Amino acid sequence: MKGLFARAPGPFAAIIGSSSMRLALGIAGVFSLASLIAGLVSFHYMTRDMNARLEAEARQLAENLAVTYQISGLAELQAQIATNAATTRDYSNLYLFVDPTGHTVFGNFNIRKTFTGKRDLVVGKDIVLPEMTPANKGLTFKGYGLRIPAGWILTARDTQWIIETKRYLVNATILGLGAALVLSFLIAVILARLNERRINRLYQVLEDVARGNLSARFTHRMRWRDDIGRVADTINAMLDRLSVTVDSLRQVSNDVAHDLRTPLTRLRSRIEPLLQRTDMPEDALEAVLRAQQDVDAIVNTFNTILRIAQIEGGNARFHHVPVDLGRLCRSVHEMLEPVAEEMGHHFTVDCSAPAAWARGDREMLAQAIVNIVENAFRHSPRGSNIDLHVETSAEVVRLQLCDNGPGIPEQERAHVLRRFYRLEQSRNTEGSGLGLSLVDAIVRLHQGNLSLSDNNPGLCVSITLARVDPPDQNGATSDNKAQDAAGACSRNSNRTRAAD
Repeated sequence: MKGLFARAPGPFAAIIGSSSMRLALGIAGVFSLASLIAGLVSFHYMTRDMNARLEAEARQLAENLAVTYQISGLAELQAQIATNAATTRDYSNLYLFVDPTGHTVFGNFNIRKTFTGKRDLVVGKDIVLPEMTPANKGLTFKGYGLRIPAGWILTARDTQWIIETKRYLVNATILGLGAALVLSFLIAVILARLNERRINRLYQVLEDVARGNLSARFTHRMRWRDDIGRVADTINAMLDRLSVTVDSLRQVSNDVAHDLRTPLTRLRSRIEPLLQRTDMPEDALEAVLRAQQDVDAIVNTFNTILRIAQIEGGNARFHHVPVDLGRLCRSVHEMLEPVAEEMGHHFTVDCSAPAAWARGDREMLAQAIVNIVENAFRHSPRGSNIDLHVETSAEVVRLQLCDNGPGIPEQERAHVLRRFYRLEQSRNTEGSGLGLSLVDAIVRLHQGNLSLSDNNPGLCVSITLARVDPPDQNGATSDNKAQDAAGACSRNSNRTRAAD
């Protein structure tokens, strides 16, 4: 992903012309040449020794069979060859007895022409295996032939391990050259680009701040302060003042929401008696009802702002207990399925994943699930399919809600988690742009991850939390508590219905 700030290009021409870079390149050349020479020498001697070893093993196999013939006769020789062949079904070792007329009597391969002494054999050219496949055609063997009174004993050893060893040696040589080059350029980085690395760390701090992490600071790793250190100190001081300013603005919005909630509640209590009167004209009664709905929407917005502030400020009541997300999702589905039917949606749920337990606050997690479900209801056209499911792995539990509505453009997904942010096509619908902000605050409080992805068409909202083992007992109590949490979250949802 591209950074939010364009990094200034380093002075590469000056670095290449510096003595430290020339020294590093010289070291790289020496290391590379030494590695190449060592690899070639090792390749030559190792290949020669492995070939000699295979030839000696093939000869030893033939001589052992000749001793068996001399001691026990032809029948025992046949039995020994059959036993050896049965134990090497991969044809790594080959055994054959040929009579004086040149006809194969027994063994696990055929040969076109007998020989004595050592010889290189190629499958398909010199010898034929019982199972000829494209994979073994062209394989090479180190063979040895031995003449006995009854005919010839022929044995061979597969050279495949020599080929694999050569390949390994070539790869090791390449890796050695690469390591030499990497080491040399690491030295170059240490000697010639130390300041550039520190500047990159400054850019990283600024990128983190631009993404919303106002706690990011430049950490000094040297005791002295040079020009880059002084610039970093200035940036840190600026970020300290910026954090104070942003916290003040956030506190002002929270204070305004808190102070205005009381008079608005009083205003609503004064409007309610008007709705009970029977002598009011119908148009006036409708206007009073709309006024009450507007007051409720404002109060709900303020309640959501305060709720987010409590969660982000660490002041919210947080019950840290194991929660069965599967049961919690089923409770939410039972609670909201009538709403989905009323709005013409097809709301399905699959929460059968085993051991879908996470540690957190049941009511908060239920509030988050209800918020994303109601968002899907609100912003999807009638007749949409909305699916809620839970899946688990060894480390995490993932709750995902997918719909086939209009979705959210990729470039807007990071913005919709901010307070009061609304898409252009959603400005004429109910809501104030706080629902996903509340969900994000709840998920971050639980040290989880909230992500938005494309459903082609539609949107998928995923909540990922750390998985924990289920408790040993009180399973039934957990189910009841899950239903209680969903019910409590429903009441909270009614109070924060303005959040989308």
